Amino acid sequence: MKYEPVLSEAISLEILLGLTTAVIWLDKNEDVRFINLAASELLQLSVVKVIGVNWRDILPKLLDEIKACGTGRLTLHDYEVNLPNNKKTYLTCNILFYEVSGTDGWLIEMYDTKRLHRISDEGERWHQYEAGRLLVKALAHEIKNSLAGIYGSAQLLRKRIPRNEKSEKFIGVITNEVNRLKNLVDRMLGPSKYGLKEKRDIHGVLSYVLEVIDVEKTDNILIKLDYDPSIPEIFMDFESMVQAFLNIVKNAIQAMQKYGGLLTIKTRVETRFTLSSKTYPVVAVISIIDQGEGICPNIFDKMFYPMVTSKKEGTGLGLPVAQNVIRNHQGLIVAESKPGNTIFNIYLPIEVVKNES
Repeated sequence: MKYEPVLSEAISLEILLGLTTAVIWLDKNEDVRFINLAASELLQLSVVKVIGVNWRDILPKLLDEIKACGTGRLTLHDYEVNLPNNKKTYLTCNILFYEVSGTDGWLIEMYDTKRLHRISDEGERWHQYEAGRLLVKALAHEIKNSLAGIYGSAQLLRKRIPRNEKSEKFIGVITNEVNRLKNLVDRMLGPSKYGLKEKRDIHGVLSYVLEVIDVEKTDNILIKLDYDPSIPEIFMDFESMVQAFLNIVKNAIQAMQKYGGLLTIKTRVETRFTLSSKTYPVVAVISIIDQGEGICPNIFDKMFYPMVTSKKEGTGLGLPVAQNVIRNHQGLIVAESKPGNTIFNIYLPIEVVKNES
């Protein structure tokens, strides 16, 4: 039985154009005859300007000869591409001999290798973080039980021993230390409950944070704001979001206290971005950039774990709390650091999300 095509050529073309997989087709003269939107976005090239040009002009050094793939499939990994914005990306390319409407040619499928590695690393780190957090939660439960016993015993002592300045001082030390440790444990666990998410302006969050840290900022630290005013409002728990950005900005300020420097806060949007294996049409990108001493390489991969810090007086709780908050908003924190240039990029999806408790 012969089956008729279900879709027309026009509809098939629309589907091909809408694929998230980057696709290019070359004709027998090795010129680009088709490029879908995903490929033009990946390579940051205009579809109109690419059609008709030789493949070597847009994918230099991909292969010495495209015919090397023969009539089968050839896969190339970690192919380096220099983008028009002076950045680099790495691609996996599948090249397939592919005839279209009786015309010989080659189909090239491209995948952003860097993005795939990032998604994999993000998932692995989150699983490790969750395992650490569960351990901390179990330990915190035991610690709080012991602290409750110590606090109760101190109150009984206060009632049973003679009241004098010396006894009150020692009992006061016990109760104050118990309360301090209890607060520390609560901070280790992070917020037990998040508030109601509502539409808020991310720049309002940043303005509030800058007001709070203004008293801590020394005169040798300058602040540069580079905002994209077109970013729509984002569904968020305002108070917890303030806490997340406050922790990151405070770290940046502290990293520059010794020598000073420039703190840059930049906001942008990025399209078709994948967070936790889900691709969002648009995400907000908030970049916190400082010129401080940089993050110690020994703790870089562990800096989002509770109690990990290189500061003498640090608790190692600021970044884990920020990570928890951003993750609760389906977002992602990506950091890179070297002396004089530390960047925290916070990605937040711009879409309606359900309120979570």
